[in-house]
Amino acid sequence: MSLITEIGRGTLAVERSQIALTNPLRSSVVILIGVAIAIGVGEPLAALPLAIGALFVQMDDPDGPFSRRATVMLWASVWMAVATLAGGLVSNNFAAHFVTAIPIAFVCAYASAAGPRASLTGVLCLVCFAIFSGTPIQLLDSFTNAELLLLGGLLQTLVTISPWPLRRANGIRSDFAIFFRGLAHACSTSNLEIISSSHATRLQLAVDDLAVYENDSKGALWFKRLADNGREVRFGLLGLAATRDEISNPTSRKIMDDLIYSVGDVFQSIALTLVWRWRRQRLLAARERLLIIEGKARARAQEIDPSLIDAVIVPLLALAETTAGPWPLGRASGIRFFDSRRKPLGPMLRAHWQRNDVFFLHAVRLTLSFLVAVSLAQLLDLPHSYWMPMTVAWISKPDLSGTTMRIVSRISGTLLGVFLIGLAFSIFVPSDLGLALIIGFGGFVVLVFLFSNYALAVTGITIFALTLFELIGDPVNETIGMRIVSTVTAGVIVFIAAVLIPNRSGSKVELVLSEMVNDLDNYSGKILRSIDDRNGELSSDRKNLLHQRDLAAAAITAATYEVGHHSMRPADATYLFNILNSATAWCVAAEIAHTSAIDIVAHNQISREVAELRARLLSIHNNEAHLDRSHSSKVNHPFHQLIRNAHLILDKDI
Repeated sequence: MSLITEIGRGTLAVERSQIALTNPLRSSVVILIGVAIAIGVGEPLAALPLAIGALFVQMDDPDGPFSRRATVMLWASVWMAVATLAGGLVSNNFAAHFVTAIPIAFVCAYASAAGPRASLTGVLCLVCFAIFSGTPIQLLDSFTNAELLLLGGLLQTLVTISPWPLRRANGIRSDFAIFFRGLAHACSTSNLEIISSSHATRLQLAVDDLAVYENDSKGALWFKRLADNGREVRFGLLGLAATRDEISNPTSRKIMDDLIYSVGDVFQSIALTLVWRWRRQRLLAARERLLIIEGKARARAQEIDPSLIDAVIVPLLALAETTAGPWPLGRASGIRFFDSRRKPLGPMLRAHWQRNDVFFLHAVRLTLSFLVAVSLAQLLDLPHSYWMPMTVAWISKPDLSGTTMRIVSRISGTLLGVFLIGLAFSIFVPSDLGLALIIGFGGFVVLVFLFSNYALAVTGITIFALTLFELIGDPVNETIGMRIVSTVTAGVIVFIAAVLIPNRSGSKVELVLSEMVNDLDNYSGKILRSIDDRNGELSSDRKNLLHQRDLAAAAITAATYEVGHHSMRPADATYLFNILNSATAWCVAAEIAHTSAIDIVAHNQISREVAELRARLLSIHNNEAHLDRSHSSKVNHPFHQLIRNAHLILDKDI
């Protein structure tokens, strides 16, 4: 039951920081215009490739520098057009269809080895092949479909990169806005969200895009100030959040909550201002509210450490000033018109060309699943033989946990989309223009939720696809049942393949947790002995710990959604991880406040218990006899209490 519950939570979870409306709205208008033109010239069949090209290419938009966006979207347009052409050419010959599907499915899946963006491009190409090789109605000829799909992709690309000549770094600003929106959401929820490792990942993605600037140019220095101050605020927020639960006075606790909430309000205002310059007045107002709450917090200096307040407020005010002040954008900013960075694909692809490699196995699984779906659709003589293999392409992921989540999200999203469109069409019969509006709306929903909630994105793609086929003469209400059955069947096929040829990303939970404990021991040892950071060792230990924390978080997430036996129950691994996360945050707070020194005897006792915690985790990972606790010291220290709680989790798990 816990697995079902966790999968349900994961399916419903919405990553709010990834939600933006501007680009999806603009892109859905392009889709709507393309469909309307096809209807207006009396060629509704042209709407299918035009709309698919415009939507799929926008789904592949990587954000960031315009030069990278143009490169990715143009290549995606070309490869999807090629896949469309191949699908159309073999659509009337099952033998040719089956044989051609083998290399196409394998190559599209193996593209995952080149990175997340290449993986998405591969999926979209395979979906195009599935659609145009199995559509039941007579379409335009194969070459015309490929040309129109390419045209839709090119039009969407041109509209997306139209601000490029202004050199206002829209994509990079959006990347930073995502980081600050994530922090804003965390401040309004819980300590666990504040100390989440996802914030560091978002910031690093934004920083990576700064390579498009010339070194020490005005624009580069401006964005680096945002990054440096953002990193400092996040560091200080870790410490501030760690002390919130230690405040016993209700009034002081309320002030601390208000302070963190006000910090989140400033984060949200910074994110809005980075996207829309005219929102700077909201930022200035949020800053004034923060200063009022800050004054109340400083008046409680006995319970709220002023150094922790400084660690957050000082860089946050600098952030607000940088964002609300002049922006060094445009030609004089030093931004390069073209991004010369290129990662050679050959070495990346060759590195994974091994029988037991995760991406090689993914390619094998997806190819076999795709062929089974194609064959089954042909054997059952399904009128929409593209739907089942298309669904297989959408939901297959390199790891078991990702595949499990995709299957559940795909089925639930499809059911919701089918229900909504079936309900709408049973109430009224829309005109062709009404269908075009619904198609545009479906594309909008897809793009809004593509990276924030896959189930809702699937709802959008279902509305988009069903309405598009309704427009070209394939009645929706006559095929709803078949589409639901095909979706579920595809999920079963992919799940069986994932179980038979598994890649369990969560199988190393105990190992990565033990490494996190080891890095925590190194970092906390220096904190507890009040070792300064003159030679940078403390900063290095903290960086190593936070990196290992990211790996542990990923492994636990994978284990949570993987069926089968686990040496450590995922729920207990999550509790243990949260405790270690709290211990990390406590160390950060102690580093900021310089209030952690203890005597050498107490330190040695704590260090022994930390080492013992790591040894117990390793014994679980190695399937050895579980180690019991050899001793428990009676040191009265908040960090030690957290380590004791971690041992209690292992006592329960054993």
